[in-house]
Amino acid sequence: MFKLFSVNSLVEFTCLIFAFIFLIKDKNIFWKTTLAYIFIVCFTEIFAKYIGKIYHSNLIVYNIYTAVELTYITYAFYYFLKDFLAIKKLIIPVYLVIIAIYIGFSAKNNMILIYNSITVSIMSVAFVIYGLMYFFLLLKDEEFIDLKFHPAFWWVGGAIIFYFGGTLANFFDDIIQQKFLGRFNTRYIIYTTLNLFLYGFWSYSFICRARQRKICQ
Repeated sequence: MFKLFSVNSLVEFTCLIFAFIFLIKDKNIFWKTTLAYIFIVCFTEIFAKYIGKIYHSNLIVYNIYTAVELTYITYAFYYFLKDFLAIKKLIIPVYLVIIAIYIGFSAKNNMILIYNSITVSIMSVAFVIYGLMYFFLLLKDEEFIDLKFHPAFWWVGGAIIFYFGGTLANFFDDIIQQKFLGRFNTRYIIYTTLNLFLYGFWSYSFICRARQRKICQ
């Protein structure tokens, strides 16, 4: 029996538990989609480990998941930014361009053997830009918002930390892959830390969303 759970998968499953507790009764389409997405994240993590153990490569699982990740995160930033500006005119063309890059890379390369790092890098940069746009527009907004309990603020905060950190890690990948702290290489430690920020912030955003829903009832 191989080991199914790692630190990252445990963090993701903890986030799924928070999502079920605080979003299961939510009727908003975005937050219901978020619950489904977190479930897909956890399923992908377990399925990838299984495929990797059986076939000694799980890149195809993560390559397919990349398209799901791109679609959900793009939709999330559209959901949060649409209240500030007509973001659809920007976000849809960018999404279509990245999808075209994803399809082109997949058609040119073997999805089983080569990780679609180009698509991941480009979409990460786009997500960081969207996140910075959101924070800038939020600061300019004259309406009072209690950031401690504002779900969008914490969701975007977790996303921007994860994708900004991931972009830097990918840029210096050759260096950090060769550095070890004990039996773990630096890349593993960096991504584990980024996952903690991402799913920790998202879990708190689910709590804030439940509080927001209760107040609005």
